[in-house]
Amino acid sequence: MKICQLTCVYPPYGGGIGKVAYHYARLLAEQHEVTVITPQYNKAETFAGLESVRIEAFKPWFSFGKAAWLPTIIKRLRNFDAVHLHYPFFGVHEYLAKLPRPQKLIVSFHMLARASGLKEKIFQIDRQLTSPALARRADLLLCATHDYMHEVGLSVLGEAAKWQVLPFGIDECYQPAVKPSLLRQRYNIRQDEALLLFVGTLDKAHTFKGLDVLFASLALLKGRAWRLLIVGTGDLKNHYILQAQNLGLAKRINFVGFVKDSELPEYYQAAEMFLFPSTSTAEAFGLAALQAMACGLPVIASSLPGVRELVRDGEAGLLVEPGSASSLAAAVEILLNDPVKARALGHQGAILAKDKYQWTKIGQELLAIYAKVL
Repeated sequence: MKICQLTCVYPPYGGGIGKVAYHYARLLAEQHEVTVITPQYNKAETFAGLESVRIEAFKPWFSFGKAAWLPTIIKRLRNFDAVHLHYPFFGVHEYLAKLPRPQKLIVSFHMLARASGLKEKIFQIDRQLTSPALARRADLLLCATHDYMHEVGLSVLGEAAKWQVLPFGIDECYQPAVKPSLLRQRYNIRQDEALLLFVGTLDKAHTFKGLDVLFASLALLKGRAWRLLIVGTGDLKNHYILQAQNLGLAKRINFVGFVKDSELPEYYQAAEMFLFPSTSTAEAFGLAALQAMACGLPVIASSLPGVRELVRDGEAGLLVEPGSASSLAAAVEILLNDPVKARALGHQGAILAKDKYQWTKIGQELLAIYAKVL
């Protein structure tokens, strides 16, 4: 069968939507002919290649952030047996209700796009005008957790009978390991300093990752010495660097920048805890949190729909009040002062990740879903 993965972003751009689209394409290519259609926002942009997957990059008629208008998308999709939309994809998902039969339409509901002011009004209008028709046309609606599906997905798209839960996954390279000393040496981290880790894209589309809240919480910490590594880059990197300086945290924070996927496990394996302080329901799952769990790290995460199903409070980590610097600081203090508890949480998280969230297992479920739909 000819299958199209339709996504607003694609690796090496960071963020969960593109990474999931990449893995879905890779897994489906074992049995199907797969093409990824994604915007090329600038001429210099390149994409992660797979021998078995074709990439069709298009120049948007108009783009704003990660919205890319392509009114001719229906014509471009006419030769596919199935179209898999990674929602939201502003500028494209508005047209897919017109996808002709008998083409199959599968929609992965990744997140509820959130913003403030005029941009939030635009998001709301878009959902009101287009979501009902898109959901009616869809043959299947997918969500990564039961929690996010019930709390958010159903309220946006409805069509309760069409939903199915399919978790996101991780590769086997994410697993516990002996804490490597080379990384600590690279960043001049003393042995008495606890190594904290944040992984995320530092751009305007990902301000909900809560890095400003994290900085505010770290300014409240007392007692044991610590260092924070921030993995990721984006157009707000300099903004965050300045913010850290203004809070007097510059000497304790290293902005690592972009790290290749092949090198990322080393950062998780070297750290003592992972911080995931997202602030809104724009955060629906947390691939970075899952990667940290798989490497045996206790995770401190915001108690949000979807996230709280992945990071089970008191089992794989600790949950805190979203947007609360004091709540986050208190949780960090708990793990800094109780390394035995921290290791126990990390161990349980690694077991959970291995049992439930391996891409090899998810791939089998995905192929079975396609066999049923097609």
